[in-house]
Amino acid sequence: MVARSTAAYAAALAGVEQAALTALARETWQTLRGELFAFVRPLIARLMEAGVAPYIVSSSPHEIVALLAAELGVEDCDGSRFTARGGRYTGDCHSMPGAVGGKLTLLRQFAAARGASLSRSLALGNGPGDIEVLAAVGRPLVFEAGPPLSAIARTNNWPQVNRINVLDHVALALDA
Repeated sequence: MVARSTAAYAAALAGVEQAALTALARETWQTLRGELFAFVRPLIARLMEAGVAPYIVSSSPHEIVALLAAELGVEDCDGSRFTARGGRYTGDCHSMPGAVGGKLTLLRQFAAARGASLSRSLALGNGPGDIEVLAAVGRPLVFEAGPPLSAIARTNNWPQVNRINVLDHVALALDA
């Protein structure tokens, strides 16, 4: 589904000016920013206080992910990126984190660039596309997952968290 929806999004962008999409992303972000869960800002602050470099990876378009990251003061982020030439999108997807292996590849690159160990890393995931990352890190947290991921979390003994207790679980993971 991620591959098909991202390809459809890329095709819809064919011929669109990058500047127009950037402006639309800014406009859209002004609406979406009020929908952030209440725990997100304290979560990022807690990670930074602990000396942990937050990294946001999403299947969403990079233009939106970058605005979220900037708002939260997070330097590193990745989202789906679309090919452009001459200031216009071509209709092709350059990078799709939501594809199989996408998020894990990006996380490995991020960790390697910082000399960090995945076994000491924390990941918060909520969907099937996050399973590879959750399995690769030493501190996986499964956030409000649906039945398939919830079952995998139980099998792997991964903590399952929600918007009420996520900060407590992050504190425990950071202290481990």
